Amino acid sequence: MNHFTMQQLLGLRLEALARDHHDVAAMRASIQRTPDSLVKELMDTHGWAAHEALSAVEQLQAKALQSTSEQAAT
Repeated sequence: MNHFTMQQLLGLRLEALARDHHDVAAMRASIQRTPDSLVKELMDTHGWAAHEALSAVEQLQAKALQSTSEQAAT
């Protein structure tokens, strides 16, 4: 059975929002350029708590870095 951390669950929550909402998808696409803006948008527009927004953005940054590293290795 898979056990997810809170950070992973928040990242999945953000990914689901991105699929369902064009504006969130655009914010997610801009995460590497302006992560602080994404955190603010999640808090102000979507009502996320600060720690949830920060955690989700950190997870997405880690995924983006991992993806970039994997692409560079191939």
